[in-house]
Amino acid sequence: MCTVLTLDQEKLFGRTMDFPPRTPWRLTFLPAGYRWRPASEEQPIDNRYAILGGMRLVSNHYLIGDGINAQGLVCAELFFPIAASYEQADSRKLTLTPQDFIHWVLASHATVREVIDDLENISVVKERWFDGVQYPFHWLLMDSTGTYGIEPLAGKLVVFKNVVGAYTNTPAYPVQIEKLNHYLGNDSASQFTTQTKTGLAKMSAQIIGRNSSDRFILAAQARWGSKISTVDGLKSFLQSVTIPKNDQHPHNYTHYQAIINQQTGEYSFYNQMTGKVTMDNIKERAQEKEIQRFE
Repeated sequence: MCTVLTLDQEKLFGRTMDFPPRTPWRLTFLPAGYRWRPASEEQPIDNRYAILGGMRLVSNHYLIGDGINAQGLVCAELFFPIAASYEQADSRKLTLTPQDFIHWVLASHATVREVIDDLENISVVKERWFDGVQYPFHWLLMDSTGTYGIEPLAGKLVVFKNVVGAYTNTPAYPVQIEKLNHYLGNDSASQFTTQTKTGLAKMSAQIIGRNSSDRFILAAQARWGSKISTVDGLKSFLQSVTIPKNDQHPHNYTHYQAIINQQTGEYSFYNQMTGKVTMDNIKERAQEKEIQRFE
């Protein structure tokens, strides 16, 4: 499924979108003031900030896979089956489906700190979205202070600093680090330590598999072993974990790759179905008032 790698020092975010859609993913701009409604609520919400990202359009509702808002906050959702455990609805709080959480993050917050402080005012519940499906997600966030994760575990939203800069799917982040350390043959357990970084720098074995933990290790090695630091390097890594659509992968394959520059606001959308590359900039477009959906 999906893979994310962030380069905090270079302010770069890269991801593959492998989630099977019923409608196509497109680079889309939603202006400040855009009115939307969470699937589990009757009252609409107005975007405080404009958003640029990879989105699906379903019955006039936008599902955001990843994006950056006009304040430079980046968020991405990734599939998180089995491990995801959501809250119960609370009438005193805003109720969100897992699909709506990312829109709430980007529409209403300027920084990760603001998101964290606002989590007490929402409940993320296991309910269906407008397409009639409920998908389990966890989320990666990035701003000028670094990369973070939010995971729904044991009925609570757990927030952590993602110091590795890698994110894939199940299992949960601490277990991924534990698997990484086990692969490297060290005793750091679920901690990302100097010993882990040394092991990644010396890592020579080739990983053939592409399951969630394999891709997490590959992403960690790309950042801390190969020390990629450019858009070209990030694009090359994304290509290495891209799943082609073919007879072996008729359903689960990569629909697009995305690279976001958190500092400049530039978003590059690489459509794997058409080969087309679309680029736009949230900072340059932030004051516009109309929705733009790039084909």
